[in-house]
Amino acid sequence: MRISRWASGIFIASYLLCLAGGITGHALKLKPAGTTVGYFFVWDMFCGWQAWDVRTRIIGEDASGNFYAVEEPWGPVTPSGNVPRINHDVNNTLLSRHIKNVLDHSAHPPIDRVYVVQEIWPKQNNVPDHLWSKCFYEPRDAAVYYNLRVICDAQGNWLDSYPDWFAVQNHQAVVENPRLQRASAQSTPFDNTFFTPRAMKGQESRLFNAPEGLSTN
Repeated sequence: MRISRWASGIFIASYLLCLAGGITGHALKLKPAGTTVGYFFVWDMFCGWQAWDVRTRIIGEDASGNFYAVEEPWGPVTPSGNVPRINHDVNNTLLSRHIKNVLDHSAHPPIDRVYVVQEIWPKQNNVPDHLWSKCFYEPRDAAVYYNLRVICDAQGNWLDSYPDWFAVQNHQAVVENPRLQRASAQSTPFDNTFFTPRAMKGQESRLFNAPEGLSTN
C-alpha cells in the first residue's frame, strides 16, 4: 500500500512538473516548447473551440428547378444535445450514405443535384435575450453566412467540392495581408509554433507600421 501511494505521488508530481515546464516554455517562447513534442506538456483544454456555430444544410434540386430540404422523414438523430448527427460529421465522411439513405426512404420528384451548404453564425447569438442585454451593449446582429461545400447526385456521389468556410477565411487573411505572407514564408512549418527569431529580428517596426499590412492604430 505504501509503495502504491509513493508511486502515485511521484507520478502526480512528475506530471505537474512537466505541465509547469511546458507552460513556462510557451510563455517564454523557449525553443524546445515550440516543437510538436512540447505541445503534449501544455494543458490546452480550449484548443478545439471556436467562436462560430456551424450547421450542415442539405438541399435537393429537381429537373424543374424546385428545391427541397433533404431531411430524415423519421426525424433527426441527436446523439449529443439537440444538434442532429449530420452536423457532427465535419469532414463529410458519411455524407454520401446519409443523402442516399434519406432520398431512398422519402417521396419526392427525381432529384438532379444535391447541395451541401454550411450555415455559420457567431456563437454569441445563441444566448437568450435577457443574457444578451446583460453581456452586450450593442443590438443583436444575427449575421449568418452560407458556404457551398459539396455538390452531389441523387445517389450521394460527389460531383464537386469546395473549401471549408474556415479554411477560406484563413486563406484570405494571409492572401490579403502582405505582412502575414512574409511572416508565414519566414517561419518553419508544421513543427514550430513560433516565428523564426533570426528572420524576424529587427523587422518589428516595419511589420507593425507597414501601410499595406495591419497596424497597431
